[in-house]
Amino acid sequence: MNKITKLFLVILSAVSMHVYANAGELTVTGGATATMVQGNDHSAHGKALGVSNEIDFTATGELDNGFSWKWQAQMDGATNLNDDTRLEVGTPYGTVAMYISEGDLSSKLGYGIGAMGVGDDYKNTFSSATGKVVWGKNLGGYNNVQYHTPADLLPLGIALKVGYAPNLSDGDGASAKASGAMETNALGEDAVQTKITASPIDGLSIGADYIVFDGPLNTTRYKEEAAGAFAKYAKGPVTIGYAVTGNQPMTAAASTTVNYESAMYGVQFAVNDALSLSYSVADYTKHTSSVIGAAGAITAASDVDMDTKHIQAAYVVGGATLGVAIVETDNDDFTTGASAKLTTFSVAMAF
Repeated sequence: MNKITKLFLVILSAVSMHVYANAGELTVTGGATATMVQGNDHSAHGKALGVSNEIDFTATGELDNGFSWKWQAQMDGATNLNDDTRLEVGTPYGTVAMYISEGDLSSKLGYGIGAMGVGDDYKNTFSSATGKVVWGKNLGGYNNVQYHTPADLLPLGIALKVGYAPNLSDGDGASAKASGAMETNALGEDAVQTKITASPIDGLSIGADYIVFDGPLNTTRYKEEAAGAFAKYAKGPVTIGYAVTGNQPMTAAASTTVNYESAMYGVQFAVNDALSLSYSVADYTKHTSSVIGAAGAITAASDVDMDTKHIQAAYVVGGATLGVAIVETDNDDFTTGASAKLTTFSVAMAF
């Protein structure tokens, strides 16, 4: 891990030479989305109305040595915090960036199917705790630094991104000169995530990622790690996609081993310039290992499957997007026999 830290320091030092910036350009973009959500009788989710507000402040420019730079801050939370911030410096040798609760390198959304948004990431019925384990953690949830290879450096559109989070206990919205929180080692000291993508033929994009959490955890049987891969192919008005993920949460030495796998796939069809339809499925499996009790009794291993189905439609009229998204889940939250259904109606305005 020390070698990775030194690598990033060397890259950052190289980029910091001649860092006088020319005056850049600031733009403000964003949108507002109003939604009405309706749950069925078997779901724990009730009716709800809401309006989300997302504002992006983006500045770009050049350094006096010809390097480019981009700064962006996103305000999409309940308070006006320094939320989801990035500073990227583009060089002939690649891009070096610092991300504050940004820089997701996971592959779970790479299959890209969803007229309103990708599958369960757009809307799901399971609890937030379940959502955090089915795909596993990713570097975008931590403050991190990354290096991206230059565009067109490698054949077949191959690109490599590697990121490093030095403090897994540090919170969102860290400002310049802020001291980080003391590392609790709840998941380890740091994390490294790597992602590789390629576009071998027109219309096809593929990729994979891997993240591992490292550090001294003396009572740990397994460290946290997750991986994923995706493929998406677009031809004319039709797009098909497929993705798989696996997550091994941190497991204490004496604990039952639990891990998760997922397979997500679907198809999207652009009826015309205004109307888009999509259908996707996600199959999740929770694997629980066998356990030998104190008296020598063995509890058998078990698997529980949770399946979700998504139907979405988006229609663009004027400057607004009208949408409907229906999600149905069997064995919701990995509870056998539990079913849930949510329907989301939305009106989105972009500016």
